[in-house]
Amino acid sequence: MKKTLLGMVVCALALSSVATTAWSQNLMLRSQEKPEDEIAVVGYFSKNDTMAYRQTHNKYKIEGNDTTISESYEEEFMIVVTDSTSDGYKMKYIPLNFTLHDTDTATKVMTNAMSQLMQSVVCEFTTDELGLLKSITNWREIRDQLKKGVKVTCDTLYATIPDLDSIMPRKSLENILLLQFSTEEGIRDSYEELENLFGLHGSAFDLGEKEVDTEEQGYPQHISARIGYTTIEDEENDFDGDYAISTLSTTTIPVEDLMDLGIGTLSMLLSDMANDSLEALRDQIVDSLKIAKPNGAEVIVNEYSGFYLNGWPKEYYYEKKFDLGISQNIETRYIHWISRNWDMVRDDESTDNKNI
Repeated sequence: MKKTLLGMVVCALALSSVATTAWSQNLMLRSQEKPEDEIAVVGYFSKNDTMAYRQTHNKYKIEGNDTTISESYEEEFMIVVTDSTSDGYKMKYIPLNFTLHDTDTATKVMTNAMSQLMQSVVCEFTTDELGLLKSITNWREIRDQLKKGVKVTCDTLYATIPDLDSIMPRKSLENILLLQFSTEEGIRDSYEELENLFGLHGSAFDLGEKEVDTEEQGYPQHISARIGYTTIEDEENDFDGDYAISTLSTTTIPVEDLMDLGIGTLSMLLSDMANDSLEALRDQIVDSLKIAKPNGAEVIVNEYSGFYLNGWPKEYYYEKKFDLGISQNIETRYIHWISRNWDMVRDDESTDNKNI
């Protein structure tokens, strides 16, 4: 039981350490100049503009014919523009509801406790004049709420799984979680959907398709991208000039490096007894992965961002597949708008460019 749990933790930490998003890797896809044949992601927002979104998030593992769900939830939230200035926009992220679906016990306890606490917290953030996410202005208030949540979560988690403390001392886990939420950067990471929706604003991309081979992260990576204007499928809700940017990247990582990515953090979490067998466990996992995936594990990241012509995010899809040979760990995230309240701008602009 302990060995199985340790193996799962090692893999989970390693998986979360690499290739979390293709956008952060794909700067080479962005135009450095301003050719005519490009798309610029610019937000033309107004005070009191409102968008409501629904997000579905899943994590699961495929091993042979078996599929195990580790995390699954659905949530709705609203984005409201509270002010528009020459320097940018002030906005609010307002949670609407949260539904946790079937998942494993530990994840269910942690996710449910933290999410219920955060349902009462409104996140206030700013963007620059182009709509790029800049800062979370009330991050200290959110930090204090999350600190309360960490204690409650750990209370529930260790009461639900009595043997957990012998493997992962409560104080170690609590300190790691508190450290994660101690800075604005850490709080910003916990609102990943804001980065998903407003992380591309201010960038320009060449229209069309592009293939790139790189080793920007230190590992061989192949990226393909498609950038263009979308077709009108719904006369009421789609506009001439709406556009989308999609990428597909594949990164190959040696299995030894994959394990080492998680070992450092894991050794801080585990008890001394568990740490004694950590290296032996690492070697066992590496040997198994080398047989199943001799050329290295593959991280495949698929991202799609669709925008209205005024720069409001329309939908976002993300899929990360970690192919270990013996199993596949998959994470998906889908965000799409469900209601909106704003006046269309740039009505004088249209485009005859290619659709995707």
